[in-house]
This record gives sequence, C-alpha cells and structure tokens, in this order.
Amino acid sequence: MGIIRGGDAEYSNDEPSFEEKTSKLEETIGSCLQDDPSVLKLTGKYLAIDEVQIISRSDQVKTVKVLDLSDNQVTDEGLKTLFESENLAGLEELHLGINYITDQGLLEMAGSSALALKNLKVLVVSDNKLTDASVVEFVKSPNFSKLEHLDVGWNEIGNETVKALAETEHMVSLNKLVLERGYIDGAGIIEFVKGRVIEQLEELNLSANKLRDDDIKILASTPKLSSLRVLRLAQNMIGDEGARAIGESTTLINLTHLYIGRNSFGNDGAQAISETKTLMKLKVLMLREGVETTPDLVNYSRPELLRPEDP
Repeated sequence: MGIIRGGDAEYSNDEPSFEEKTSKLEETIGSCLQDDPSVLKLTGKYLAIDEVQIISRSDQVKTVKVLDLSDNQVTDEGLKTLFESENLAGLEELHLGINYITDQGLLEMAGSSALALKNLKVLVVSDNKLTDASVVEFVKSPNFSKLEHLDVGWNEIGNETVKALAETEHMVSLNKLVLERGYIDGAGIIEFVKGRVIEQLEELNLSANKLRDDDIKILASTPKLSSLRVLRLAQNMIGDEGARAIGESTTLINLTHLYIGRNSFGNDGAQAISETKTLMKLKVLMLREGVETTPDLVNYSRPELLRPEDP
C-alpha cells in the first residue's frame, strides 16, 4: 500500500495481480526444481490461497514427490486445494507445519471422496489450529491408509487422539508418530497400548505431554513396543521410578535412540538408564539437555552414548 502525501491523501494498491503472482511463482518453482524435480521446498514465504492455487495448477509440480510449505499462511481452503490437485497426485510427502489449518479443514479431508493425494506417506500438520475433534476423524478415515509418518504435534490434542489411534482400522502402514506438546496423560496411554498401531511403530514422540511414572511403567512393560527404535519422552513429569522402568525394560530392547531430558528424575533414575542391562542397542541417549553448552549440568550418559545430531 503506497501513500501519496499532500492536501488529500491518496492510496495506491501495490498488491500484484493473480497473473503477476503466477508468473513470479512459476519462475520460483522452476528454479527450485532444477536440482531435484521431485522436491519442492517453499517454506516461510507468506504463501496464501492464491499461491497455493498456483502451485496446485502448475504443470511443473507433476514430478514432485515432496512438497514443503511449512511456515506459510495455508488455510483450510488451501488444504482442500492441495489434496484435490491432480497435478500433485504423485505426492508422497506433504509438510504443512506452522500454518492456519483448523478442524474444519482436516475434517473435510477425512470425509472427502475427491482426494487426489492417494499415495501420501508423510503428513506434517504440526503447529496449526487442530484439536482432538478433527484428528480423531482423520486417523479413523480410510483415505490415508498408506500414511507411514504422521506429525500432529503442537496442537490441542490429547487422550481422544491416542484412543482413536488404538481403535482405527485404517492406519495400517503408520510407523512414525509425533504427538509432541499435547495433553496426553495416563488415561490416554492405557487406551493407546490396547490398539494395533502401537505395535507398528518404529519411532514415537511423546515429548512435552503430561506423562508421570505410572504411565511410563505402562509403556516400558508393554510388549507391543518391541519394534520401537526411537523414543522421545523429554519434558514430561518422569521421576526416578519412571526412569528406572525404562532402564530395566525388557520390551524396549530394540531402542537405538532415547531422548528423556528435562524430566524430574535425579541421580538414581539417570544411572538406572545409563547403566541399563537391557537396552543394549542404544546408540544415542539424551538424559540432560544443554550439556554441550552448560558444563555444570551432569551428563550421566556413557561416553559412547553422548548425543550427536538427530538421525
């Protein structure tokens, strides 16, 4: 918006036309796809419905398998546009974290019969405006049976979501589940371990929920987590008893990565994990966050288990 000063203020609209947006975005898409025509990353560019429509209609995206639109202004209308785009029918990964998607948009996709994205394996919708109301229907929908990785973290989800995951008959391919920074507590964990999805998981992120020692004991003792490789439990309410349950678990024996920092256990709990006699496949163990930059924090990890970059 431009302002011309004088006796009378005049305002000029500098918003580009749809045609101008199309020309510029098509050029950007072409440039992004030069190195790898299967990956299109357009993060943090303030893209809204016009840009989403342009992307969805572009012939250039027919080769794209990975589309990253994180940190933009994608709304429910944009979600529908993406999921119904025939040009994106080959898409396998869709990243929509930090946008403006609400329950209404996700519910519509869960019940839609017009979806073009039938081969989607990875969906990230973290940090939007979702609640249990839509995520429950989404995980129970037959539309996403090929999904292998689902990230619904940083939304207002809790026990109803994990209960739905336990009850669904359609998430048959899911092996990576991110439920970070939610409202899941013991009641949810009790329901979760009853289901089938938990048996498939190779990676589970329950960081920053409301899990206490008794809840961790349930996870540490269920035989249904024998396939799990990566477990994230940071920033819960886990004390020494919970930490000891993890360290002595005979069902989490295939874990290779464990992140359990920012909890309330002390020396006893930390030693129970770091000196475990059962979790012998661990390659990465994170007991204390910030140890690299805060030397006065004690790190109880064995030297070979110090935290490298995330896998």
